[in-house]
Amino acid sequence: MDNKKITELLQEMTVAEKIGQLSQTTGEHYVGKVDSEMVETGPAFPSHMLERDTLYTMGSIIGVSSAKITNLIQDEYLQRSRLKIPLLFMHDAIHGYRTIFPIPLGLSCTWDEGIVQQAAADTASELRAAGIHVNFSPMVDLVRDSRWGRVMESFGEDHLLAGDLGRAMIRGYQKGEDGEIAESGVAACLKHFAAYGAGVGGKDYNAADMSWREFYAYYGKPYEIALQEKPKFVMSSFNTFNGVPVSASEQMMKEVLRGAYQFDEIVISDWGAVTELQNHRVAGSGKEAAELALKAGIDIEMVSTLYLEHFEQILEENPGLLQDIDTAVLKILQLKNEMGLFENPYVDEAREDEVILNPCFLEHTKDAAKRSCVLLKNEQMLPIRKEYKKIIIVGPFAGSNQLLGNWPCKGSFDDVVTLAEGMKQVDDSFNLQVYESLKDCPQDELEQCDYMVVAVGEDWKLSGEGHSSVNIELEASQQQLIREVKQTNKPYACVFFSGRPLALQNIIDDIPALLWCWYPGTQAGSAIAELISGRDTPSGKLTMSFPRHSAQAPIYYNEYSTGRPANESSYSSRYQDCEIGPLFPFGHGLNYIGAQYSDFTISHNHVTADQELTISFQVSNPSGYNYSEIAILYIEDLVSKAVRPVREMKKYQVVDIPKHQNVTVQMTLAMGDFLYLDTNLQQTVEPGTFNIYINDLDSPVFTIEYS
Repeated sequence: MDNKKITELLQEMTVAEKIGQLSQTTGEHYVGKVDSEMVETGPAFPSHMLERDTLYTMGSIIGVSSAKITNLIQDEYLQRSRLKIPLLFMHDAIHGYRTIFPIPLGLSCTWDEGIVQQAAADTASELRAAGIHVNFSPMVDLVRDSRWGRVMESFGEDHLLAGDLGRAMIRGYQKGEDGEIAESGVAACLKHFAAYGAGVGGKDYNAADMSWREFYAYYGKPYEIALQEKPKFVMSSFNTFNGVPVSASEQMMKEVLRGAYQFDEIVISDWGAVTELQNHRVAGSGKEAAELALKAGIDIEMVSTLYLEHFEQILEENPGLLQDIDTAVLKILQLKNEMGLFENPYVDEAREDEVILNPCFLEHTKDAAKRSCVLLKNEQMLPIRKEYKKIIIVGPFAGSNQLLGNWPCKGSFDDVVTLAEGMKQVDDSFNLQVYESLKDCPQDELEQCDYMVVAVGEDWKLSGEGHSSVNIELEASQQQLIREVKQTNKPYACVFFSGRPLALQNIIDDIPALLWCWYPGTQAGSAIAELISGRDTPSGKLTMSFPRHSAQAPIYYNEYSTGRPANESSYSSRYQDCEIGPLFPFGHGLNYIGAQYSDFTISHNHVTADQELTISFQVSNPSGYNYSEIAILYIEDLVSKAVRPVREMKKYQVVDIPKHQNVTVQMTLAMGDFLYLDTNLQQTVEPGTFNIYINDLDSPVFTIEYS
């Protein structure tokens, strides 16, 4: 359909039909709860909202999956719709649809935009084959507090990395150039705008309160970066920002998102966020809530019906809003047209089985899982020595297939490769015994075993939306299990699963080797087995700091300099009953290869506004593994008029190093890398001295002057 016909269609629509396009509901209202692929998640709609003349004006559906069901609903809808405008189907495939990849926090530990983009592309292919057009992902909220349950959906505590990986995910979902959507792509929805990850106390749905300097320099930066990839949607967040609910904030939606960040596509509310404006007590009625959201620029109201219920009175009092409504409806119609839905609103049901769980996708998720695992500690207990064949796997995750993590979409535990199954895959000569607890293990087997793998962590249902926790320590029974294994005097290593960093100070001394696997997805066991058996080496590095104790959160690497830096004195910025710093810092990650950095050179030690400088160094791989090293560059501004972080990550690079080879790495810094946001919200930099660090080196590799 050409643009002229789209405009003519808009002109033909009644106001009620336009408001329908700005409203979203769930599929059971059209065909009933007919299949397990239908997720009944809708609220209790007012009865008059279910009348036929309203229901068949709606613009989109959430919570439906499978080609069969989307076709069924689409057909029912189009038969009764006056203008035959097809529905958009939307879903939350956060880290996969049926083929499940590592949780996003795990994916971020690869630091690899290519891996993240591929995961999104595979997800998009499965979604589109199932009849779904829009995916509510990526989440690029900056997160510094691991008590928040939704850290598992995030890319960690650094704003630049979060933005880059979000941008890669959008590129993978949409698959087209310059924001276009390819035939097998889906529309990406960037979320949650804005500062949703900054909730006070790490509580979900909580207020965020910060300076505009903090927002633009850090919490807003991932959105700004990711929006350069031109997603079709942005989702407004539940939280208040500086006292105003974001879904009612004209300042946040219009001045920041539309103005400063130049987003001109569709804004959708989060689930029920419009009606929740009444809970925030900024609206005294449903009509007031709808009016606030419309004025702020919320184009689509997700799964509540206030727009439908109150639009007549709102437009009677605010006739100028009709132009905004027309603009929003036109964007929705144009998206449906771009995706070819007017010509072909249905999906080929026969093709769905060919796409879902494609062997290539399974290979991609295994590779992503391997690269996302982080070796946090190793006292030469990993990899498992080749002569060790009698192995006991013990712990609540020893034989578990529940390794997908929260938001698994349509992933099935039946598809998951368990750790024990993975170990058999890599070496069928292993004599494996699997027990949930040590008391289940016969004494003679324990005495005869060569090695033990302790599989512990946090149950997947304890992280995710609505699952913030005050206590993020490993539960006591699992700590006791680790100590019992230690007392056997058998060699052992611990494999941890979780959706967040846990606080391990109380148990870390009893763990000789620690592989952090997050929730690795469908091929979990295969990936982990290849790592702990030495078929491959871990290479991931943390994107979120691990606190020592729960009360140490939030903790993050780029904290501001303070007048009394932490030291052994009580009168410094520290807790008196806790060691200084995180247990495992941002950027930490070990491997089996003993990579060496050497031959650091710099193009010059002085940089000006129009002059770049290049830093180069060699990374050697003396091992028999082909390996991907993550090199991270930080700067430190020694003196600035406004306080800056103690360190700031500015560049990172994933470097593939063949076995027994050296690779030269180059990183370029320009003036923009030294700028910071001053107290007047202006980008600036003063002449002075900067230190440059590579990875976790305590001493700078170079000191340069800027003028």
